[in-house]
Amino acid sequence: MQVHGNTIGAVLRDAAVRDADRLFLRCGLREISFAQADAAVDVLACVLLGRGMGQGSRIALLLPSIAEFPLYLLACARIGAVCIPIGTRYTGSEIVDLLRRSRSAMLILGEVADGPDFAARIADAAPGFDPSRRDHCGGSVLPDLSCAIRVPDPVGASTLLLPDESETGREALAAAEAAVEIHDPVVVVYTSGTSGVPKGAVHTHAMLRNCTNMVRAFAITRDDRILGHMPLYHVAGLCAALIPPLLSGASVTLVRSWDAASVAALIERERITMFGGIPTHYVDLLDAVAEGGFDTSSLRTAWIGGATISPELARRAVDELGLGGLQAIYGMTETTSTTTLTPIGDDLMRVCENKGKPIGDFEIAVVDPGTGQCCAVGAAGEVRVRGYLVMAGYLDDPEATAQAIDADGWFHTGDLGAFDDQGYLQIRGRLKDVFRVGGSTVSPAEVEAAIAKLDGVRQSVVVGVADPRLGEVGFAFIQPVQAGAVTRAEIDAHLRDRLAGYKRPRFVRFVDAFPMTSTGKLRREELRRIAGEEASAAQAAA
Repeated sequence: MQVHGNTIGAVLRDAAVRDADRLFLRCGLREISFAQADAAVDVLACVLLGRGMGQGSRIALLLPSIAEFPLYLLACARIGAVCIPIGTRYTGSEIVDLLRRSRSAMLILGEVADGPDFAARIADAAPGFDPSRRDHCGGSVLPDLSCAIRVPDPVGASTLLLPDESETGREALAAAEAAVEIHDPVVVVYTSGTSGVPKGAVHTHAMLRNCTNMVRAFAITRDDRILGHMPLYHVAGLCAALIPPLLSGASVTLVRSWDAASVAALIERERITMFGGIPTHYVDLLDAVAEGGFDTSSLRTAWIGGATISPELARRAVDELGLGGLQAIYGMTETTSTTTLTPIGDDLMRVCENKGKPIGDFEIAVVDPGTGQCCAVGAAGEVRVRGYLVMAGYLDDPEATAQAIDADGWFHTGDLGAFDDQGYLQIRGRLKDVFRVGGSTVSPAEVEAAIAKLDGVRQSVVVGVADPRLGEVGFAFIQPVQAGAVTRAEIDAHLRDRLAGYKRPRFVRFVDAFPMTSTGKLRREELRRIAGEEASAAQAAA
């Protein structure tokens, strides 16, 4: 499949001609064709130009996953502005921090009925913020923020809610659109901040090239109906759900918030064909289907990633959801969401082993982080990536960019992986998550995979904690399927024949849930802190 336009705005133009009357976007009661989306984007682009925005302007989006989100993002792309999505779960101080650090000039601000008051959150952290002002609406705390556009909550609406204000002439729009080039920045996606302050990964219109790879690897056609439940401020929501329909003629159904029973009903009603998410999404959806008897057999394929995948969960997903296929995905915010993918129809154990093949003609290397030399087949090292899928850098942070991307253009992922003799890349966890027990290396992912085979375990997370004799030992957080479903003695007995003694966790703590970021990623650093405190207390008391 070829990308006809070399910018996101041009791709939408092509789709509006090629698939004019086909459904592009469904959200609640609203169904929007490609032609209708293209016309709405023109209106919004003219509004942005009329507010003084243009090439290189930074425009923040603080919206739930409603139709206006992709349309404003596409309007930014059309005029060469840089869209900066902000997580809707962020606190006021987090929102203000991103607005300040991104130096956003405009804010597209959602109003949510019976939900969070984003404007109030911002005003609490930035006194003087006034979204009704036509200039300098950010006050002294946000001096770069010149204006805001408030988007009413569209609950119950059957049509698009476009701004009621005069537009810049279409001649100005045509000139702005013509000036946009493929290597211009188009969107800044912030990392989850699992181990520090979120950094803004800058992506250019060249991201289309890897999104085209994704369409091919997922075998997306114009008959597919994609479930857009991942937040659009997340790289997976953007690259795996929103852009593929522009390239393929498929449609996307947006979900405002994750509720497994509602999603299962939506899959049944809309005959969704493609789904994806982290293992938690699958656990929740399987429970909902078992309880509600929903028919999800329309799902042609689904991707899974972001955490350890147990064989039991993979088999249940295929059997109980009626999946035609399951694909393990590996990627990062900095690499346009997808780097490797298990081919459709591949052996399910490859999915469980987090194995996939590169989806494009970019470069992947597994490198010994100490020597910089490529590792032999089967040997683990740091995964490094080079090519068009890698971000342009971190926004306004040359130091962090230089630490992540070396002088030869290789992005250092910080992930631990190994190639096998068939060209599959297996992800074995984070390099920094690996710990050493008495000089022997332990990968948390291996221990988590072994624990997952025990009945009664829903999920587990393993971290290393300091030990006065061995240097480090393992600490396992285990979430049972229900309270009392598994005991410490059962865990020890289960692992005794599966893992060497040094790999088995010294400490075990049962939990009801895990701390997560606003984008659903595990806060492993918080678990390390809790584990360190508990281990220290236990060692002191011994």
